[in-house]
Amino acid sequence: MNKSMLKIAAFGIAVIGFYIYITVYVAGLSGTGGGGDAGGVSPEAGEEIFWGDGQCGTCHKIGSTGSATRGPDQENLALRAEDRAKELGMASGLDYLVESIVDPDKYIVEGYDKIMPKVYDPPIMLSREKILAVLAYLQSLGGDPDINAIMKYKDKIPEASKKKIKKWVPPIVVDVKEGEKVFFDETRPVTCGKCHVINGKGKKVGPELTGIGAIQTPEYLIESVLQPSAVIVKGYETMYVITEDGIPYNGLIKSETDEELVLLLEESGEIEEIVIPKDEIEDMRRQDVSIMPGNIGELLSVRDFYGIISFLMSQK
Repeated sequence: MNKSMLKIAAFGIAVIGFYIYITVYVAGLSGTGGGGDAGGVSPEAGEEIFWGDGQCGTCHKIGSTGSATRGPDQENLALRAEDRAKELGMASGLDYLVESIVDPDKYIVEGYDKIMPKVYDPPIMLSREKILAVLAYLQSLGGDPDINAIMKYKDKIPEASKKKIKKWVPPIVVDVKEGEKVFFDETRPVTCGKCHVINGKGKKVGPELTGIGAIQTPEYLIESVLQPSAVIVKGYETMYVITEDGIPYNGLIKSETDEELVLLLEESGEIEEIVIPKDEIEDMRRQDVSIMPGNIGELLSVRDFYGIISFLMSQK
């Protein structure tokens, strides 16, 4: 190869290298270059994170996908976000979505509690890019994702916490496996598995607890067991019903039609189903009381209690 051919080849390699650099640089700016575990900022990556690392599906469902009711159903969220932004005097629905993730206690939807964790803090610790991807997915729920607009909020999204997570240690030595046995042991006076599902096991009377250890603290779980009415998950408030015959009921609504109301009643740790014709109901009112027995702490030994908490904390 003569000198002229070598110069031409070197020039060609330099041009190709330059274009590769530009492509990578631009992709990095737009966040669509697939950097990081999330596969870049896109609705597809956000959907994967929503139902995976982000643990969003532990509290939210989307229409008929998922069953969690701790947080609002996110179907058509983008449309509702625009309405909420107008109500709050914000510039756009995207503003509202960003604020709701950065400071989840700031704009609580009526009827729900302050239970959403900051997803950039432990234990979830989503990276900034993953949060941006989730925003793209949320925008796609009833709207059109605008990646360029989302990337303008990049600096407003906190970086994932680098705090070392101090593993929770119960005050006495317990075995998670033993805690699981107690949770599902139906020979006991009170059985958590009669009302809660974990990974498909148990009965769904109360909120599903699959993945609960990834989004809640041990303090929250301890309070939920000892004081079940302190924070009641949306949709699981009890209903007080009194019939025209003067018979009172206090239970959880399983289903309701124009003709009848089906209530789940708790009696000594057992769940009973009762059907009340609507034309026999004198009055019915929602109660700020959980159907979960308030004396579970008295029915469990200290070891069993912390075994259950340890089992729940292991659900991630």
